[in-house]
Amino acid sequence: MKTLNTRWRLIALVPLVAIAILSIGNRTGVVPAQNKAAGGAANEGGIWIGAGITQGQVFRFNVARLANHPGEMNLELRVFDSQGNILASNTYVFPQNQNNTPIQSSFFALSADQLPASAFDNTGRAQLTGIIKSIDPNNPNKPPNPGCGFVASGEIFNNLIGGTLVHIAGMPLSSCR
Repeated sequence: MKTLNTRWRLIALVPLVAIAILSIGNRTGVVPAQNKAAGGAANEGGIWIGAGITQGQVFRFNVARLANHPGEMNLELRVFDSQGNILASNTYVFPQNQNNTPIQSSFFALSADQLPASAFDNTGRAQLTGIIKSIDPNNPNKPPNPGCGFVASGEIFNNLIGGTLVHIAGMPLSSCR
């Protein structure tokens, strides 16, 4: 009897775990409005980083690229709010490897003080998503090479004390082609 009872508990647990996994999966990533507003940027590939900030906080987008990656490559960042509106953009320009450093890095900091009031929800939080993709400076019409040769991450820090509150690993939107 004990074996039968344990078996049925396991059988009942499987659908519960599946529902939990699907529920979590539906809550992560960029929201449909952000995909639409990005003009397909999320579908082109790249790396996304998402988090929420409140007044007095800064969301810093960090990138690093391999200096010996074949071809010239710059990176483009677009930051969206929860409604899919583009709030900020930045182009990371990396010079050709003149000093033989293996890795080149840069960052873009976006303070909550720079955001419009419409970016914040009724709790005072701005939910932001940054999409970073590679661009060819010699041919802007060339499709990006998503996530190849660079990494991206984010961090949220407190403006008042300057301390990092959280570090966020960037997640690829698609694989290298």
